Amino acid sequence: MICFNSVSKRYPGGRDALVEVSFRVAAGEMLFVTGHSGAGKTTLLKLIALIERPSHGSIEVHGQPLARVRRRDVPRLRRGIGMVFQDHRLLMERSVADNVALPLVIGGIPAAERGQRVANALEKVGLAGRGKDAPAALSTGEQQRVGIARAIVGRPALVIADEPTGNLDPQLSEEIMRLFVALRQTGTTILIASHDLPLLKRMKQRVVVLDHGHLIDDVPAREVA
Repeated sequence: MICFNSVSKRYPGGRDALVEVSFRVAAGEMLFVTGHSGAGKTTLLKLIALIERPSHGSIEVHGQPLARVRRRDVPRLRRGIGMVFQDHRLLMERSVADNVALPLVIGGIPAAERGQRVANALEKVGLAGRGKDAPAALSTGEQQRVGIARAIVGRPALVIADEPTGNLDPQLSEEIMRLFVALRQTGTTILIASHDLPLLKRMKQRVVVLDHGHLIDDVPAREVA
């Protein structure tokens, strides 16, 4: 599903966000990326979604070399990737349903089909019947659930999440992670950036560790403790 081969990313000014990073993620796998603040976690996710381009090395997603994806084709690639953000990035002036439907609108899905798919996505995240609500009427945890529903409504093969539990208390964090586990059981590949080490230990999934842009460890699920 994902292949990084000696990937480096240097930003203007000479700051190295990633240095010679190589790893693979199998289809249907759940992988956590951890490390200190500024270790390169967010940059790694941005490279997968072609929000950024690497300075060196190669990346494949769905078997497609990202270097060959032209700018005009980036939206098509992103339709196969669900993205979840720490700060939700919801449109507060729109309803919950409108927020979830946004990827379908962009993808040209007919309105008749959009309604059912939005309802199904909201049901999966425990928000059935909340489509007409305003995001401001929801708790922080519920808003994050809306963000997850928006990420999965397009039925992507890959979901990437950047610190999705960073603003949540431990109980809500566990609930959000259970949603990701359920999603993985449908065959979706899940890649999550998180600095919450206790949570990662409880999840017992494969973990790769970044330190100042270097991949310094790749811990199999069976060895996470």
